[in-house]
Amino acid sequence: MELRESEEKTKSNYNFTLFGEPVIKTRCQRNAFMYGICGGIIAGLVGFLLTSSGRNATHAGVISCVAITTCLACKCTYEELQMRRDARLLKKVMHEMSVETKIKDTNSDNSPQNLESI
Repeated sequence: MELRESEEKTKSNYNFTLFGEPVIKTRCQRNAFMYGICGGIIAGLVGFLLTSSGRNATHAGVISCVAITTCLACKCTYEELQMRRDARLLKKVMHEMSVETKIKDTNSDNSPQNLESI
């Protein structure tokens, strides 16, 4: 009993959500964070080389990190939702086609034309 409760607590600790979706479950959220962090570091270094001001370079790095992460996370979430919508639509069409095929098969088995040809 206590083991299950501790497992549920650890699972709930890892459920960090972004835009209503758990980050762990979405496919490219991790990449969005990694690209954002790397882009922020690079922007900070370039900003420092250009301005020789640590404060301005830090601001440039943080702002670029947040901007890159937000843009890529939004793009990733949008693509994920589109893929789920397409999968739902495909599943619906496949179900409708299977129902139509079953109806045609049952109607063709009982038709007099098929019985005469046998």
